[in-house]
Amino acid sequence: MEGLTSLLAQLPGYFIFLFRIIGVIFSAPVFSSRSVPVPVRIFFSLLLSTMVFLVLAPSEEYNLDLGFIFLLISEFLVGIVIGFVANLLFSAIQLAGQSIDMQMGFGIVNVMDPQTGLQVPLMGTFQNLLAILVYLSINGHHQLIEALFLSYKIVPVNGLIIKGALIEFLIQVTANMFVIALKLAAPLVGALFITDFVMGIIARTVPQMNVFLVGMPAKILIGFLLMFLILPFYIYLLNALFEGSLQDIFRGLRVLA
Repeated sequence: MEGLTSLLAQLPGYFIFLFRIIGVIFSAPVFSSRSVPVPVRIFFSLLLSTMVFLVLAPSEEYNLDLGFIFLLISEFLVGIVIGFVANLLFSAIQLAGQSIDMQMGFGIVNVMDPQTGLQVPLMGTFQNLLAILVYLSINGHHQLIEALFLSYKIVPVNGLIIKGALIEFLIQVTANMFVIALKLAAPLVGALFITDFVMGIIARTVPQMNVFLVGMPAKILIGFLLMFLILPFYIYLLNALFEGSLQDIFRGLRVLA
């Protein structure tokens, strides 16, 4: 009976760890994918929470009152921020793919993305799946879990401080998402723009040629050819971007502390 009473007394402390981890698992890349069933995500959250609780068991007892509810919400917000920052890079990749599709003529060609369950651009889906493979190959999911564990040292339980610097940080990383998307799409978009320019010159100099009939297949062929040519550089760039994303997570945690 005493053991059960002691266990029930520690249960609120366990939920504090659980809510931060749930916030990460349900918003971070790969883990939040629709291809990962919700029961699996919940089980994984409970498993991680148990590991964290056994290592960082709180010494104080918590009362189930209004303050405890606000504490759970604050822990959940910390997890959401971690997952949001980690997921921004994949949003930038989708945006870059959409820009490439518009230039290649695939603007109305959408496919079902198994990660989100939404209709997304063709090249965006390809680049996103490639990014997930790179992310898993460099153990990005392991680094995310490690950052989650280290977050308790940077932002301890009940250590969240919402201030203006947090809003500035979120605006900065969101704006940086558009910059990254522009950098990722620039080689292909620039090459396809030059192709349009050349096609325009041909249309003026050789009016007998049906440029609209030739231009669309040519742009698709050039787009795919350039994509495969720059693929090694694209993978190298993804490695650097994932490393920068991890640094952004720790920077955001320092802002939260």
